[in-house]
Amino acid sequence: MTQDFSKRFAIVLRSDIEAWQTMNAACHIAARLGRAVGEFDTGEKFTTKNGFSFPRNSQYPIIIFKTKENKVLQKMLEELRVLDIPYLAFIREMIDFTDDAELQKSLDHKSETELEYLGVGVFGDNEILKKLTKKFSLWK
Repeated sequence: MTQDFSKRFAIVLRSDIEAWQTMNAACHIAARLGRAVGEFDTGEKFTTKNGFSFPRNSQYPIIIFKTKENKVLQKMLEELRVLDIPYLAFIREMIDFTDDAELQKSLDHKSETELEYLGVGVFGDNEILKKLTKKFSLWK
């Protein structure tokens, strides 16, 4: 299969939270968005010259950005809803609760503006995502 260079993943994470929380948010976002992609990779395996094979990674780049502000992630979500493309907002409650039913109970008592966003990830067309993420710094 020919590689598709027209799309990407972009994940914007809070840089002012604990490292384990950042990693947790990034992994959950990547796992969810990976399910939204039809042709995730370009084949089954990569193989070395001596015959060692291992599964292929995503054919799409995953670009990580950072922000320190919850309100910036809220604004990004407003833009994403208009675009109608695959995304995941990872919120504090997703760390606080391991039981989805308990998480939902907690959200029943909060409005969207009361949520603390730890990260937002999106999958889509390169040009659209470049415009959406141009205000963020790359995570280095």
